[in-house]
Amino acid sequence: MNYLKHLTKKSLTAASNNKVSRSTAYHLWTLVLFTWSDFKTTLIPVSVLGIGTAEVCPSSPVTNGVKAVFWLWCFLLQFNINNQAWSPEEDAKNKPWRPIPAGRISLHNAKILRWISVVFCGLLSLYFQKAALIPTFVFTCFVFVYNYLRWDQNGFTKILILAYGYPTMALGAVLVAECPGPAASLAEIFDWKKYPELIAFGLVIATTVHAQDFQDVDGDREIGRNTVPMMFPVLSRVVLLFLVPLWTVFIAVFSSPPMWLGAIYYGLSLVVGIRCVLYRSPKDDAWTNFFYSRQADAIPFAGMDGSTTRAFLPSRLGRLVSA
Repeated sequence: MNYLKHLTKKSLTAASNNKVSRSTAYHLWTLVLFTWSDFKTTLIPVSVLGIGTAEVCPSSPVTNGVKAVFWLWCFLLQFNINNQAWSPEEDAKNKPWRPIPAGRISLHNAKILRWISVVFCGLLSLYFQKAALIPTFVFTCFVFVYNYLRWDQNGFTKILILAYGYPTMALGAVLVAECPGPAASLAEIFDWKKYPELIAFGLVIATTVHAQDFQDVDGDREIGRNTVPMMFPVLSRVVLLFLVPLWTVFIAVFSSPPMWLGAIYYGLSLVVGIRCVLYRSPKDDAWTNFFYSRQADAIPFAGMDGSTTRAFLPSRLGRLVSA
């Protein structure tokens, strides 16, 4: 009898542990789904750019790199929870697998979670690197303006926020990835001349990021959003045929990538530009966005000269900015 009681108790404990494990895995996957569509478009390229721009930390390069990626993911989570809790009807049309339209989390709980994410991101920055509190504050302001002042509804204000938001996230990743050095003033830490890579990255985003909006035109029209592809359906495609390759040439001029790497980067830019003009169905636009994201992944590596691990326009552009 005692043996049966012990076996029953052990079985109940195991069942309870399995239930907790399944519940934890379920909720963690829900958080991942909030950011899933941004893995290829934001997390990978911005992580590579941020870590590549940072001074390598000899004592813990891998650990600091992982911290930087986790920091970025948490801020993407903050942005996406706010964005998706504000306009779930858009996701029901364009991305029904996201947590709110899929029923994995209620809209009420998502609205609570968005404020938790703001506090968590602030505490995470304080723990990882106090200087990262500055891009944390700036990024949170961008999230507020983008969603609650409805700057996402106009194509130009949306691009303005993204052109500042992407480099802000990359700057936070730089600060987290670097080794803690001697005490420096905020003016020294955030001297814009130290980050020519991020400035150029912001300019690339400002002039080409509307390539990501082509695939969502139908859903955006239904919710009253007016993006650049909707304002200028032909011109917005044609300019990418020129701008994307031109940015590639600019990067090649002010950096020294290996020939094979420069060829890959330039080839991707041509694929993006040509596809924007010739292939215009929603499915085609989704593939164009895929290639655009892969080109963004290649941007940081395109600045490598074979003798440095600093990514994206490391030397000549830095001297140009400092001039």
